[in-house]
Amino acid sequence: MSPTPSAAPVRVAVVGSGPAGVYACEALLAWADQHGRDIVVDCIDKLPVPYGLLRHGVAPDHPRIKGIARTLESIVTDPRIRFLGNVEFGRDLTLDDVPRLYHAVILATGALADRELGIPGEHLEGSFGAAQFVTWYDGHPDADRNWALTAERAAVVGVGNVALDIARMLVRTPEQLEATDIPEHVREGFGTSATRVVTVTGRRGPAYAKFTPLELREMDKVEGVTIVVDPADLEYDDEARDHLEHDRRAGQVCDQLAKWATAQAEAGHESADAAEEAALAAGGRVVRFRFHRSPVEILGPDGFVTGLRLERTEPDGTRVRPTGEFEELAVDAVYRAVGYRSDALEGVPFDDRTATIPNDGGRVLTEPGGEPVQGLFVAGWVKRGPTGVIGTNRHCAVDTVHALTEDIEAGTLFDPADTDPQAVRDLLAERGVSVIDGSGWAAIDSRERALGQEAGRERTKLGGREEMLVAARGPVDSPETDAATDTP
Repeated sequence: MSPTPSAAPVRVAVVGSGPAGVYACEALLAWADQHGRDIVVDCIDKLPVPYGLLRHGVAPDHPRIKGIARTLESIVTDPRIRFLGNVEFGRDLTLDDVPRLYHAVILATGALADRELGIPGEHLEGSFGAAQFVTWYDGHPDADRNWALTAERAAVVGVGNVALDIARMLVRTPEQLEATDIPEHVREGFGTSATRVVTVTGRRGPAYAKFTPLELREMDKVEGVTIVVDPADLEYDDEARDHLEHDRRAGQVCDQLAKWATAQAEAGHESADAAEEAALAAGGRVVRFRFHRSPVEILGPDGFVTGLRLERTEPDGTRVRPTGEFEELAVDAVYRAVGYRSDALEGVPFDDRTATIPNDGGRVLTEPGGEPVQGLFVAGWVKRGPTGVIGTNRHCAVDTVHALTEDIEAGTLFDPADTDPQAVRDLLAERGVSVIDGSGWAAIDSRERALGQEAGRERTKLGGREEMLVAARGPVDSPETDAATDTP
């Protein structure tokens, strides 16, 4: 195939408008500017709204996320980027359509399915995956609107930032969430919360927890909550001490845990149990950390969670081994926060073992170690797995775009038969797809800001897909229709 003519605009579809997708758009524009090329980038998302993980996967009590949101907004407002929301790749637009419409496609669909623990009782009533809860409190338009926060005691399995988010949100009061952008039905849900104790459990010791220090310290800022740590969990073997000496982040995490353990000792509590009991007696709430405990069964003889059976572990070099000692934690709910999985896309190679699209530097392969698939690229969590922080996706996207632009110069991409950028809109219209474009997203954004202003906050998210589609059609004069968009 001959190289893409320099006079013809390069046309790329980026599937997914979360951080990885938007950063891929940014890298494509930067390349076009550096090389004096015209480019049209269609940023396609199955949701009616952009920003993916940033909007529907990050706890709403993180104010610093607003700065990242502004960065993404500044990228997608470039006129060379077209947002096409409410479009599902693989259904509304397929791989077979790509050679006709685009030179290349970047898949940046993220990961929002829960990994499982693989233990008995995992599917009892009251056992949840992290993504289930996160998408609810973040107002994902396709999430179940109802969530019963009736558990007085909950366990969170996992020692990463998502586990911290879940624990922190479970002990938040409605008043503490009043300034956030959560939808009204979520706000009402938190008003029914009965949670008093949340236990965060980890299979390994605290030296190997995946928390970031900043996220861990945020737990200290939740008013009315006591953090409880068992001092015995902070005793380290030689391997752990060596790890702490060489990993600054791990050292900061363990220092923070030690501060909490010291504080409870200075308050006169002889044990973690005593510290927990004292906090509850004073009318407070508790977040308790338990390390070196591996979940082996979720208990619930009548179909509802009543406890979590844990096996103690002990260090074995850089790993742990079971001890055969068990304990049962009385809880009414279990949240597993042990990682997310990406979903396969119709017709796209997928490695079910790693839950990623096989690739070489962002070029999609027919199978792990196989041959490149023409014109198909991947970025973000579906490329590398659910690792890193939001900013990690920028480097990941830049690497993928570098591979794509190398293929542009080599002339190995598709040569789209339909050169009119409007062709994709016409095709979607023929298929009856209600596309939400940039103006539609602007109308949704305006509606959410107006709802927020009425309540004295920056934004109140619309909580359902139909509400978003109604808002995207713009201002309405009918009082009945207007009232419908306010319904939580």
